[in-house]
Amino acid sequence: MSEQACEADFSKAVEVVTAIADTDRVAGHATSGRGEGGHISELAAAKAEAEKHRARKLELQNAQLEGRLIDRDSVEQTAAQILGDLRVALLAIGVRLAPRVAGMADQKAVARLIEDEIGRTLTSFADPDDFFERVALS
Repeated sequence: MSEQACEADFSKAVEVVTAIADTDRVAGHATSGRGEGGHISELAAAKAEAEKHRARKLELQNAQLEGRLIDRDSVEQTAAQILGDLRVALLAIGVRLAPRVAGMADQKAVARLIEDEIGRTLTSFADPDDFFERVALS
């Protein structure tokens, strides 16, 4: 058989195979990345991307159910409330200390009282458990 005849037979064979090929199977191979097919590989990429997003969504839902993920708005609201409460508490220090320091002449003793009172006030706001309880309640 001549080379031209072989090429003609090959072309004819390709036409026959293409005509009887199971398109669902061809598309399935291309979708899973095992076949050829240009636009079908785009479909495979889109399906893979969608699957990645579904997995991420499930991961976030599980984290929220397990308590490892909290609502951002709740955290922001709680932080704003705590900072407001802290501001009020710090501004009240002057009123609380005024009677105690009114007759004192020792500046170091006055400074120590002020520092101690500020420290107690800040410590009362430093409990992370209290913060997370307040987040959970909001």
